Amino acid sequence: MQTNYVNGYLISFNTYLLEPIQHGAKIFTRVIDKHNELIVTRKPMHILRKSCISLGTTYEAAKYSAKRFFGNQHKLPIVVAFDYGFPCIFLPTYSPNSIHNIWIGLHAISNIIPSKLGCIITLKNDKQIELPIQYASISKQFVNASMLYKHYMNERKSISHDAPYHPPF
Repeated sequence: MQTNYVNGYLISFNTYLLEPIQHGAKIFTRVIDKHNELIVTRKPMHILRKSCISLGTTYEAAKYSAKRFFGNQHKLPIVVAFDYGFPCIFLPTYSPNSIHNIWIGLHAISNIIPSKLGCIITLKNDKQIELPIQYASISKQFVNASMLYKHYMNERKSISHDAPYHPPF
C-alpha cells in the first residue's frame, strides 16, 4: 500500500485518529480517517491547534471549556468544532503534551476491548488499533468524552429552545 504524505490536514468528522510516528529525527502524524490513511508532516498537536483555529476556536479555549465542565483533571477531551450543531470531540490517550499521545475522535469509536498489550479500539471503518493503554484508562476517557458530548448537546438544546425568534425553516 502506498503511503500518502501531505503537509497539512484539518480535522473533521471524517477524522478518526491522529497518531504520532517517528520519521527520522522528526515526529509526523499518521491520520486514519473514514476513507484512507495518510502521513502528515506535522505533529498531532500542530494539526489539532490549526484545526481549532480554522474551525472557529483555539486549542486553549477548547481546553478551558473542558476544564470548566470537568474541573482540573488531566487528559481532558476537547471539542474541536461544531458541525451542524454536533460537537466534534477528540480524546487524548496520554497527556496532550506527550509525544506518545494519540487523539481519537469520539464519533469514530465502535468498540473498546481489553488485550494483553492494553486495549484494542475498533473504529467505525472496522479498523482495529491495539494500544499499550490500560482498558480502564481508555474507558474513562471514552466516558468523559461522552459526558462532554451530552453536556454540549444539552447546552445547544437549551439555547435553541430559549431563542426569542425561530426562523421559518
